[in-house]
Amino acid sequence: MPSSQWLICLASIRFDIDIGPVVDHVAPHDVLTEEGKRLLTQASFPDCNPEYGHDLIFYFQMKEDSLGASNTHRKDAEGSRNGANTSVSTTVKDPTLRTLTSATNIYGATYFRQKNDASVPRGYVQQAFVLLSRLPYLVVHELILRVVAPRLCQCCPFSPDTEVKPVLSALSAVPFTAFELDPLFNPTQWSQEGVLERALEEIGGWPTPHPHVQYDVTLLGQSFSFITVTRRLQALGVQRPVGPRRHVMNLDRRVVFLGNKHQSMCEYSMLPLYTLLNEHLSNLTRVWELILSHEPLFIWSNTPSMASGAAIAVVSLIEPVVYNGLLRPYLTVQDESFAYLSQLGKAEPFSRSDSVVVASTNPFFFRAFDGWRNRLTVMDRLARSSGSAKVVGGETVGSGNDSDPAVHDDNTVPVVSRQNSGSACPSPIPDGNPSGCIPSPVSPFVLTYESFHPTLTAAKKSVARSASPSQRAHTALPSARGASSFTSPFSFLVDHRTQTAVLLRRLEQASHLNAEAQLAMLNMHNLDACGCSDDNVADGSEGGVGAVGSGDHGGGANNLRQFFQHNIADDIVRKFFVTLTQEFLMPVRAWFQVATSNFNLFHLCDPAIYAALSSESFLQFLKNSREGIPSFLSHHPYKKYSGMYKRFARGCLFQSFLLKLVDTKIRRELEELQLDVWAAEYTTERERVEMIVSLLKLVEREVAHSLDPDVVFVTSAVSLLVGMATYVSESLRDELMAAISRLKP
Repeated sequence: MPSSQWLICLASIRFDIDIGPVVDHVAPHDVLTEEGKRLLTQASFPDCNPEYGHDLIFYFQMKEDSLGASNTHRKDAEGSRNGANTSVSTTVKDPTLRTLTSATNIYGATYFRQKNDASVPRGYVQQAFVLLSRLPYLVVHELILRVVAPRLCQCCPFSPDTEVKPVLSALSAVPFTAFELDPLFNPTQWSQEGVLERALEEIGGWPTPHPHVQYDVTLLGQSFSFITVTRRLQALGVQRPVGPRRHVMNLDRRVVFLGNKHQSMCEYSMLPLYTLLNEHLSNLTRVWELILSHEPLFIWSNTPSMASGAAIAVVSLIEPVVYNGLLRPYLTVQDESFAYLSQLGKAEPFSRSDSVVVASTNPFFFRAFDGWRNRLTVMDRLARSSGSAKVVGGETVGSGNDSDPAVHDDNTVPVVSRQNSGSACPSPIPDGNPSGCIPSPVSPFVLTYESFHPTLTAAKKSVARSASPSQRAHTALPSARGASSFTSPFSFLVDHRTQTAVLLRRLEQASHLNAEAQLAMLNMHNLDACGCSDDNVADGSEGGVGAVGSGDHGGGANNLRQFFQHNIADDIVRKFFVTLTQEFLMPVRAWFQVATSNFNLFHLCDPAIYAALSSESFLQFLKNSREGIPSFLSHHPYKKYSGMYKRFARGCLFQSFLLKLVDTKIRRELEELQLDVWAAEYTTERERVEMIVSLLKLVEREVAHSLDPDVVFVTSAVSLLVGMATYVSESLRDELMAAISRLKP
């Protein structure tokens, strides 16, 4: 079976009534050890039992060292030929926050199926179809699961499905069906193992992954398109020696490089922030300040899709800073890192330089994580309560008047009972409802004032009533698990009352726009930021990343649909926080511009130069230059507002943003460099060769150390290197050209 740079493996897990979750099948079959399989079941199988009429997709993360996974990325071909065991199982015996943060991420996605069936023990079947990857392409992972999982359900030996079920994930507003069942698929001729192996084989034949690229591919007879996210060069900050290239780049007509005309899209920017977090509008800026300050945050929800969605949404609030802390979007009590993480804030202190965000659905975490002082509870209103996901008293909390909801002492929005909660597709429920219910599938893109008014009213009351959640006593909130809440003893510095008022005013103004105006704005945003191709919106459908086309066998039933059902409120909240973060970063940008004013492209290619770009250098600049301080901090004296910048600068997020600034400057100077001007300025061959080698090593690191090397950057740099090589002597030119030719895609 060919290896795939897109995936590590696909797996099928079922719940056994006697022994718990067990791995039935893995493709490739030898990629995990038995220990690796055990750890996978602990990380990927839900830790709760909510009731709902649809399947779920949620996200989790593991660490490479704890997975016991191996493929060509871990073991070279020579080791395999010598009979080396390619399935390793190395566990971190004594984890620390530093080792957990620095270890390589494994990105997981689970399609969870729970089906009532009186013919099986316990009366229902529980299965999890899991995907593991080293690439943070959530859109791609979800599309793969939405294609593969229904076929696995059809050939389930215990309780097969005969029709497709709606699926809810953090990326969609309501449960929906992305693809129809393939009428040519005969489940009696397939096993789940066969489906997994066939899917992995076809994915292995896709073009190789690269950032900011549109792919038009097929999987198990289904055609679809998606666009990968942009990212900084992986080579930046890497000082490991460059080894042989791990993978050959495979590019063909199924790949379209988007270039600069399409707006870049960050790793988590497709999360619908308003849809996920509208019950917390009055506290979102506080959560934003917590993340930038490297404060730990524990998130609880009643479903894994909402828990993982909220965790990823929260860390995306700080874009354009790319979150590089420890993110566990779904953590179970069986996870091997649970014991250590639950001791943080008690036996183990939190690190001031490492950010950590953990989400769970197990109520036991309220007690186990009592050392975590910052807590966010986000309820999924599409799930009925059962077992561990229990709503307070099973009753509606509040005044019963949707237009004037009661506001609790813990600064929460009240729980409002859902209508028709037993249906697979929810009845139309207005967007912005204080219950956090999701908009109707008939009109998921339109935000009306009538639907938004209850959320607006609750948020305004919350802002007026309490200046800060730190004024309230910190409790475990065991009786408020059915209500969305936020508690924190942190001493906030930002003028949150003013910033929240600005956000609410923008949302209120948007709610007065008619549907046509809102959809036009969404189409503009999706076409630009999401990179949907023109033919995907030609029929008037709203396009976006992951916009689904008709399958080879789906006929007219699979008309184009919006994969991510964002409305204008999601767009407004996203842009608001991007702007807020940009304002906060103005002093950092000003410092970087001064600090690198004498650095050229080739200086920045050398990782050793970063020693001069230290956090202490920035803080000294901040002390000497008070310009650029954002308005939401300027009402404080320097001694006070500098506290937020000190917490940011001395942590991992500062380093992440620093690398992004370096990346941006390298790309800009690469594009602007003129060879004749360069040759005239640097006349000695020694200078020229040193600069060529510096850029050459950066490109080598990008190609060698990235599973998804940036082909556009590599191609541009190689073209420039070829031109630069013509300005050195012939004896050196041939040697340089040989090295450059090995880098060509």
